[in-house]
Amino acid sequence: MEKDFERFSVYGFSVDYPKDARIEFNPKARRGEGDVVFHFPDKVKFFLSWGDLEKAKKTFGTVEKHADHGLNRVKKAGNVKNFELISHDSLRINSHEGPYNRAKFEEVAVGFLSGKRRNPREAHAVHVHCDESSRYFVIYALLPIGGMTDYEKTFVKMAKTVKCH
Repeated sequence: MEKDFERFSVYGFSVDYPKDARIEFNPKARRGEGDVVFHFPDKVKFFLSWGDLEKAKKTFGTVEKHADHGLNRVKKAGNVKNFELISHDSLRINSHEGPYNRAKFEEVAVGFLSGKRRNPREAHAVHVHCDESSRYFVIYALLPIGGMTDYEKTFVKMAKTVKCH
């Protein structure tokens, strides 16, 4: 483990995260499903969600289709414009190959004083289906575009440290 990282462990899985991140555990989270948010000092957030693998397999079939569903949800969101898939790769997570998708888009924020402001964003997501733990895991982040390459590196580092079983 890198010296600037600590380990978050709960319900039989773990992930290493930067020490400067604040952790927010969803109070409704349970062993079977839930999520946790890693808040960074400059308001960037990474999310780690988990759930029942059998439900995911019944709904999506494969981890690739699960990942595609996540992309489509972002693409079809009412406040998303100019969606573009940047890359479709895979990462080795524990003993699994997980689809790693990156996309960019504009998030339209509607405000009384600001009108329709467009915020460029980059979405990163890795999906894992783990038969050993009977759970799926999704780690994802919405990053502002411009000078945020350190967050991309941190995201990949965190994703690669997920221990799902």
